[in-house]
Amino acid sequence: VSTAGELVFAIRAGVPRDRLVFHGNNKSDEELRAAAAAGALVVLDSLEEIGRAKEAGVTSVLVRVTPGVEAETHHAIRTAHEESKFGLLPDEAVVAVERATAAGLDVAGLHVHIGSQLTRAAESLVAVERVVDVATRCRDWTPRIFNLGGGLGVRHSLEDVVPDAATFAGELVAHLRARWTRPFGLILEPGRSLIGEAGVTLYEIGSVKHATVAIDGGMSDNPRPQLYGSRYEALLANRADEPSAGAYRIAGKHCESGDVLIESVELPEPRREDLLAVPATGAYTLAMASNYNGVPRPAAVLVGDGDAELIRRRESLDDLLSAEPSIQG
Repeated sequence: VSTAGELVFAIRAGVPRDRLVFHGNNKSDEELRAAAAAGALVVLDSLEEIGRAKEAGVTSVLVRVTPGVEAETHHAIRTAHEESKFGLLPDEAVVAVERATAAGLDVAGLHVHIGSQLTRAAESLVAVERVVDVATRCRDWTPRIFNLGGGLGVRHSLEDVVPDAATFAGELVAHLRARWTRPFGLILEPGRSLIGEAGVTLYEIGSVKHATVAIDGGMSDNPRPQLYGSRYEALLANRADEPSAGAYRIAGKHCESGDVLIESVELPEPRREDLLAVPATGAYTLAMASNYNGVPRPAAVLVGDGDAELIRRRESLDDLLSAEPSIQG
């Protein structure tokens, strides 16, 4: 987790407290106290955080290393380059281990995370080498834990090629074991690769103008195409067995010309009230949703084994108005 809000969600969802790892490049004192109360393992992201963590009651920490690695992914989701807002450069990380230990914190190990939607392990292997180098430079201290982060991508489009989770993680673990022969505990943060492909977003088609198809959502429920140039596939859920009639552009309903979900996708001729299904939207879509243009956020339904359960209700206009006391009816 990386905020107090995510921490509360995790606890309410029943995540065991000994599996909680609290990240964040700008943790507030309140968040540090909440992490301490929850018994979370806190990832130190800066030197100034050491004293505040100790004062907040944090007991066990990791030190986040920024290894100076340029991940092969969109620049906005790289997190380990030298100018990253996250973590400590290797020399600073060595100092952080020393200072945190002197402050009485249990420095359990080191953390690294190079970015999101990774499609190869090469840069992650370099990061492993640099984290091990930090560990060997720390005097009178031995890490018990290496947290290698996550970031493994998922297929959003037919053209995407990504390694399977076992292959990707196996390369990292083997590389670490070859360079660090002492016993250690390992933390991996699979995140997107666990739930990305589990989610499907359903939209209702409205206006159809030539090859442009408008849907009842868009950048308010999935801003990834605008933020990261993400590409998606789609099909008509209610007419999935019909042949394609051509390529169509899928546009959202928001007041932005850039509110385009998919630039081109083969579909049967779309009609108003058709249902458009967009797969691989389980991660970083609804979690990043907004109420742009006053559009309520959609519901979420858990489906499996023939059953369906509402796990997040659809927002209403009353929900939006409830945060605006000056205009209550």
